[in-house]
Amino acid sequence: MSYCINPWCIDRQNPDDQDYCQSCGSSLIINERYRIISPLRQLNRNHHTEIFEVDNLGTTKVLKVLTSNRLRLRELFEQEDSILRQLTHLGVPQVDTCFTFKLKDSCRQLHCLVMDKIPGHNLIQWLQQNGVLSEELAIDWLLQLIKLLAELHKEQIIHRDIKPSNIMLRPDQQLVFIDFGAARRVTTTYIEKLDTGDITRVYSSGYTPMEQIKGQAIYQSDFFALGCSFVHLLTGIHPNDLPKDPQTDHLLWRDQAPHISDELAKVIDAMIAPIAQNRLQQPQIVLEQLKAEQCQRLQIHKFSGGKKNIFRLSKKAVFQNFVNTCSHICEGLILSLVIALAIIGIRYMGMLQPFELQAFDRLMAMRPIEQQDSRLLLVTIDEADIQYQNQKQMPIRWSLSDQALMELLKKLEQYQPRTIGIDIYRDFPVNPKYPELANRLRSDQRFFVPCKVPSPEDGVPDGISPPPEVPQSRLGFSDFVADDNEVVRRHLLNLTPPITSVCIAEYALGLQMALHYLDAQGVAASITSDEQLQIGKVIFPRLTNHTSGYQNIDASGYQILLNYRSLRSPLDIAQQVSLRDILEDRIAPELITSVKDRIVMIGVTAPSASDRWKTPYSLTASANRKQIPGIFVQAHAIAHILSTVLDGRTLIWWWTSRLEALWIAGWSCLGGILALCFRRSWHLAIAVAIALLLLLSICLGVFVKGGWIPLVPPALALIAVPVALFCHSRQRKSQ
Repeated sequence: MSYCINPWCIDRQNPDDQDYCQSCGSSLIINERYRIISPLRQLNRNHHTEIFEVDNLGTTKVLKVLTSNRLRLRELFEQEDSILRQLTHLGVPQVDTCFTFKLKDSCRQLHCLVMDKIPGHNLIQWLQQNGVLSEELAIDWLLQLIKLLAELHKEQIIHRDIKPSNIMLRPDQQLVFIDFGAARRVTTTYIEKLDTGDITRVYSSGYTPMEQIKGQAIYQSDFFALGCSFVHLLTGIHPNDLPKDPQTDHLLWRDQAPHISDELAKVIDAMIAPIAQNRLQQPQIVLEQLKAEQCQRLQIHKFSGGKKNIFRLSKKAVFQNFVNTCSHICEGLILSLVIALAIIGIRYMGMLQPFELQAFDRLMAMRPIEQQDSRLLLVTIDEADIQYQNQKQMPIRWSLSDQALMELLKKLEQYQPRTIGIDIYRDFPVNPKYPELANRLRSDQRFFVPCKVPSPEDGVPDGISPPPEVPQSRLGFSDFVADDNEVVRRHLLNLTPPITSVCIAEYALGLQMALHYLDAQGVAASITSDEQLQIGKVIFPRLTNHTSGYQNIDASGYQILLNYRSLRSPLDIAQQVSLRDILEDRIAPELITSVKDRIVMIGVTAPSASDRWKTPYSLTASANRKQIPGIFVQAHAIAHILSTVLDGRTLIWWWTSRLEALWIAGWSCLGGILALCFRRSWHLAIAVAIALLLLLSICLGVFVKGGWIPLVPPALALIAVPVALFCHSRQRKSQ
């Protein structure tokens, strides 16, 4: 890939076999010999210079391009060429050539400087690969660079842009300064301009001292920048991200580098004093003394048998580092546990329940898609079916006339279903005109009907009575338990009706139908010694007041978590056929044969009916699917029981409160560990984001297997603990 030198080109990348840019027509062979391979820093039109790696007839060089024609910037560019030629003995990049390049069809000219490429990595790259500097290496590097600065200043040159990215580490472990674009000679003219500040101001945020920002850079300004660079290398934190003493404006960094001695820290503090006159004048002498003392402290011992030499640091330094590390860990652990306990307490009071239930719904919607339940057939009654009955002059009460019901049961009889249920209230006797229907309701053991216990909040203070022809053994209450956001997540299996209730059913309609279906297969229900419902070999765990995300709920009756079948839409739970299609014999032959031994549920789907409910899928459903008819919720409840008992489909399970508390505390402690390991805010943010993604993946994976484990509380702890520790650290440093 070849890059176009034109900074205003729309598409600067070109194939290697091209000699001219395909977008702007500029030559890709610069000065008849250089081909641009790639940029060495991100291209940004706000920068006045661009730096590229170029190929010079098989040799790699560095090309620096000035994209501005401002006079002062051109002077600095030409001065960089002159300075680099003057400093060849200091190992700086040697200049190959300097020239101007005219763009095609434009009066613009680019000033270009070609120089040798220094092998190795800059110190920012070294920091990212190796982590913070050790004290021993820091002293060696400081001595190297201070000697280089001394040589540079002897040549009456101020670098003015020292920072880790402008220091290269060669493969031979020697350091060298690069990027002299801001360098300036200290001439008589320069000294005269210092008082007026009439000097081009260049600075790198976080490394440049105040006098240089004001246009009054001196030799000590380079030492300040070098000291700030080593603060960055020793802490791993950019100086801009470190606090300052509000009174002295001094950088507060020493707590972030507990592995270095006070002596070295004092040297660096003296180099970065805000006032230039207070800075260390001869850091080289002090550092050489430090290095000599360090060599004295390091004692070399040999184990018997020719074992390797080991170096032992002074006991005092090791002990102090150990104490500081333990102190930070204890603080993080204590704060993590305090926040975990606070979240557990808030959760116990039910304040997190709305968020946990929303997370429950999200997890349920993210499960893999399942198949319909082939044991069910739904006979739906929509608005067209109601109109059909009116056209046939069938007197309608509650969406289904006696005549239509009688004809429907006759039609179903020839299909031989195992169980028939109707999800329509019939609190009135059968019309005397249809005695056959009344006899069928009394005698057909397959037929189940609903009633409703008193529910003042639903506007039914006395309940809704069942049809008088159906005996109590084939009655089931149709009541659902909806949460505060009107979503049905729980299945009420058993309750004790009030004495005054007109509905005396003790078992849910869905449970009655499922048990009748299972009884034909020899599967019976019983109550265990701890009063849990057992069907066949499966025990259905009963909800309590505190069950996973449910906290302080009314768990009266026998409630279980309804494990909806995962479908593209909850309406796809089973095969459906309309009332009029059955009455007019418009059913496909293959459907007729498949109805045998099925459960047939009859219910209303017309929008005018009030029997509509929200489900966990309502969050992601379209506007017209936010609520679904009750017949589909009943179908999910029946399918839940059948598939669990017959197919081994998992029930939704949960942990004990004690295990959930440990789970939350564990993630809280992980947040504390991340805060201690990652000192820079954006590094910490990335680490926390990865941990949150891991938490979500674990909770989703467990949920797919049927387990509902806490997601919101540990996520809250995982975020709160690092934020609290970060704020606490900043506050402590500012004191």
